[in-house]
Amino acid sequence: MPKTLLTILGKGRDNLQTGYRTANYRFADGTTRSTPFFGLALAEHLKPQTLVILGTNGSMWGVLVEHFAQEGEHETLRLELMEAEAQGNVTQALLDRATPLLQRSIAHEVVLKLIPGGEHDHEQVGILEVIADTLGKKQAQLHFDITHGFRHLAIIGFLSAAMLERLRSQLQVDALWYGALDMTQNNTTPVIRLDGLNAVQNWVSALDRFDASGNYGVFTPLLEADGLPHDKANCLKDAAFYETTTQVASAARSLNTLLPALETPLSGASALFQQQLTQRLNWARDNNLARQQRLLAERALKRGDYLRCCILGLESLITYECDQMQLDPYDYRQRKEASEAIHDNRPSANVPDWLKKSFGTLNSLRNAMAHGTRPPYKPHQDLIRNPQRLGGELQRILGQIGTHIQGHR
Repeated sequence: MPKTLLTILGKGRDNLQTGYRTANYRFADGTTRSTPFFGLALAEHLKPQTLVILGTNGSMWGVLVEHFAQEGEHETLRLELMEAEAQGNVTQALLDRATPLLQRSIAHEVVLKLIPGGEHDHEQVGILEVIADTLGKKQAQLHFDITHGFRHLAIIGFLSAAMLERLRSQLQVDALWYGALDMTQNNTTPVIRLDGLNAVQNWVSALDRFDASGNYGVFTPLLEADGLPHDKANCLKDAAFYETTTQVASAARSLNTLLPALETPLSGASALFQQQLTQRLNWARDNNLARQQRLLAERALKRGDYLRCCILGLESLITYECDQMQLDPYDYRQRKEASEAIHDNRPSANVPDWLKKSFGTLNSLRNAMAHGTRPPYKPHQDLIRNPQRLGGELQRILGQIGTHIQGHR
């Protein structure tokens, strides 16, 4: 996948000729590059196919051009840029004129882009829009340099990395880079990869997505990146498929294949979220299908998936009745027999009143939601028109189911 490096040009004035102070940037492989512009050292190190330089209308564009121009070359352009940046009036047209010089000198595709200063909300959003528009829809492995520029631009750069990964599936953020000038020792400045922060952001995002959708697969690439074997991490994708198709027992088996691996410490950012992940998977440890279905119904209710809540709650009741009638809850015909015994109120089945009422409510609501029709029973019609009352009634029913099956094995 081709690499793209995005770097930010600030308003450094440590040196009138170079703008920033020249530093000896040391990379993890031991190589050192001396330059006042860390983004250029990083470009030499990464050798990206495209280098995108972002800056405001007051960034030191003139100094950047002077860094590459031969003596006396492009003097008019350089003076125009320096005068414009002093007044905060650099235009995109001026940057377009400067692009061929940098293109020739850097030997990469170079894109110079003007961004707002980010002082106000709309300007901060505008920066993200410029970055997204500049990258377009091409496939790329992204590297962000957040060393220079105003302090808040580094935060915006970090946010844009998260945004781009979410909005553009063809873009992959590979690393966030920082030339730590304040950590300089013995005339050497360490280069830091902030991948840990990016990984934490990815975990926070994954937890949010899971809580909204119930899709375990969002955790698979994060766990693999931190060293969990592929076959174990892939169990989450399998579990997501099975749970989506209401194959609860199969989903539980997949998760129970993974759970032992979560009993030992994970590495990287995954270690910070190991307990949170385990809590979301622990329902699978319960070896009772009725309780598993009820727990998943409760989780669906929390995320506002009322139809799935009704389906799983209803199946939990049928499973419970299968056990009471000594039927196999994994056999379709025997589940149908238990369902009909509840629905038809067969005296021989000895179905308790609480179960009949809960079954009737869940069945009526499920049918209405699945078919987009009005429930035949007036109280159920009132429920389906009121999200607060519907949620409250479903919570009451699930609580009742939980009370009655809690000790059942």
